[in-house]
Amino acid sequence: MKKRVLGTLLAVAMVASMLQGCGNKGDSGETAAGTGSEAAPQETEAATGDTDTADAGDRGEPTLTTDGVGYDDATIEITWLAQEGFDSANQPVADWMKERAIKFVKEHPEVKITLTASGTQINDAMAKLLTQAANGTAPDVAVIDSFFLLQYYDYLQPIGDILEKNNIPLDSWFPFAQNMMKPEDEVLAMWYDTDVRALYYRKDLVETPPVTWEELFTVMEPLKEEGYSFLYPAGKNETTSCDILPWFWGQGGEIFDDAGKPIFNEGANQEAMLNTFEFLKKTIDTGITPQRVTSFMTDGDMIEDIASGQVAMFVGGSWLATQVGAVIGQDNFNEMYGIVDVPYKEGCAPSTCCGGWTYGVFTQDEVKRELAAQFVIDMFISDEGNVGYTSASGNLPCRETSYDLSDRFKDDPNALAFREIFQNGHVRPAKTLYTYFSNEFQVALADVINGSKTPQEALDVMAANVDAEYAKQ
Repeated sequence: MKKRVLGTLLAVAMVASMLQGCGNKGDSGETAAGTGSEAAPQETEAATGDTDTADAGDRGEPTLTTDGVGYDDATIEITWLAQEGFDSANQPVADWMKERAIKFVKEHPEVKITLTASGTQINDAMAKLLTQAANGTAPDVAVIDSFFLLQYYDYLQPIGDILEKNNIPLDSWFPFAQNMMKPEDEVLAMWYDTDVRALYYRKDLVETPPVTWEELFTVMEPLKEEGYSFLYPAGKNETTSCDILPWFWGQGGEIFDDAGKPIFNEGANQEAMLNTFEFLKKTIDTGITPQRVTSFMTDGDMIEDIASGQVAMFVGGSWLATQVGAVIGQDNFNEMYGIVDVPYKEGCAPSTCCGGWTYGVFTQDEVKRELAAQFVIDMFISDEGNVGYTSASGNLPCRETSYDLSDRFKDDPNALAFREIFQNGHVRPAKTLYTYFSNEFQVALADVINGSKTPQEALDVMAANVDAEYAKQ
């Protein structure tokens, strides 16, 4: 794929300024410090595929440190940027990664894996990685937040042939991931875990969960009289954009065109955005939602209200199933709550926002490309790898087929509910102006909910500000 060098500076600036991708992780810790791979293709002396793995058993155990694994006489070094290291605070993840890495180097004794953990400062890590990719010093294989994936397409090496060798079809992933992994004619990334937004409802209060906005109001009106509420985050945080944009997308709304020009205030997109603002205003005006939702900066900020027993329905991320379960008891949560698609405007379609993480291969050395891709497949992507890693981490698999392979998923009503909701997944557009748009979107929502502006006034100000910012580019 031809590199667009002129766009690199803009892309780097965009990544550096973006808010952390929404999810259930924090935003503190060390930044990434990836090591470099070669800038131009070169031929590695050792070959893959024909290694006499029987000899590896005679070697004993490879050397394992906090930042690498391999035999001392290994001739190929694979540099790896990962979310977490072998000393991860999440012990099941650390154990899984060490076990799989040791197994890989035993099967490929010519390979040494050098590991750098990206830490939790996602923006810094992704900005640094993009700079490295642009100047040819990126790690051989690296973790990439799915939200930023589009920015790396010009630098990623195709890995579809390695997936094919492992009998892993692209259609084993959810549709939203397939579209991002294969933007044109080549598979450029491997999505390994994910999250999703959904409607949670109390089964003892709501006999039939609402499908549309009007049904939501119909269900909530009598419950409001009994003191129950409908919640969603509306604080000035990226969580709000993730949780509320599905109401806009479900109407077919688009924020930008392919070139990155803002079009959310044009034609049908304008109508969809205005409808979304008016819907939120109605939740406040009817009293089913309190104005203080503007104080909820994250999904977790709703948990105290939820645990109080006075919330009939709420919108939030998939991690809430375990976070709320940890407070009220997981069995109690599973018995009390159902999980379905976020309600959508009449005549439109269900939509949700999905996140998660991917892996991409940067090395242009053919032998290392195959080895690096195979390493990721064995660790995170294969049937065993995908189920094993997501079970250890507590995250959801992005390969739909993984849900049929483990009791953790196929016998878990929450996981099965999320599996269905994933079918309607969208990802936030990785455009240079997205962060600015998202901030203005959050301000506009707060103005509508607090009553300081009408939906039309809020949209007009938001659009004027975003258009002015776009004009500066």
